[in-house]
Amino acid sequence: MLIRVLQWPIPETSELKKLLLTSLISICSIAGFAEPLPADDILAFVRSSLPSDPITLTGRLKVRTAKGFTQANLPVVMELNWGAEKPVASYRIDTETLDITWEDHRPRYTFSNPGSTPTSDILDTGITWADLSFSVLWWPDAQLIDEEKKINRDCYVVDVPIPDSEHSMRLWIEKKMGMLLEAQTLDAKKQQIRRMKIKSIKKIDGMWVAKDLEIQDKATGTRTTLQITDLQWNNSQEQP
Repeated sequence: MLIRVLQWPIPETSELKKLLLTSLISICSIAGFAEPLPADDILAFVRSSLPSDPITLTGRLKVRTAKGFTQANLPVVMELNWGAEKPVASYRIDTETLDITWEDHRPRYTFSNPGSTPTSDILDTGITWADLSFSVLWWPDAQLIDEEKKINRDCYVVDVPIPDSEHSMRLWIEKKMGMLLEAQTLDAKKQQIRRMKIKSIKKIDGMWVAKDLEIQDKATGTRTTLQITDLQWNNSQEQP
């Protein structure tokens, strides 16, 4: 097992912090961005919107070639407990796994494949561990560059450099719910390499979930779709 430690902050799950961030974003929206909202605060708002109760998401990862042939159809399980005293998240695609734990405000990455990193392609599916775990939400030096609409929702457009790379990711973040609707990987010349977008969202057991997430590789034309089929709350408390 290889454990990788990166200097990214712990996820914020405080309800007070979430309320303050929501208020700040609302005020800036009403003010028409006379003073732009810091991009790091926008990412913090997305992190604060993550569920604090332990949940398990299950689904399928389907890979299709440019000609539409099915290349892979793999099971996916995500066990998330961001609200724990020591937050943890576990991800499994077929036989490959990633476990993340946060200690002393530092995430620790344990991969089943010793050669993996957060940006590694998983089993040649076209999806990376960073895609699956939304690691970009904890990367530093984000910049707010624009506002646009995605699937008819108002969004912030935020650029985030990929650590130890000349590439960057451009994010479209829905303003009210703090949901990441699209992410594009850009090269050093800001040309699109790949695109990850939410095709549909669904309310499951009281929580809005990205039900269908699609990733397209511009070079190969391969399309990878992550379909979430079930959500289970892992405690006895009744959810809203």
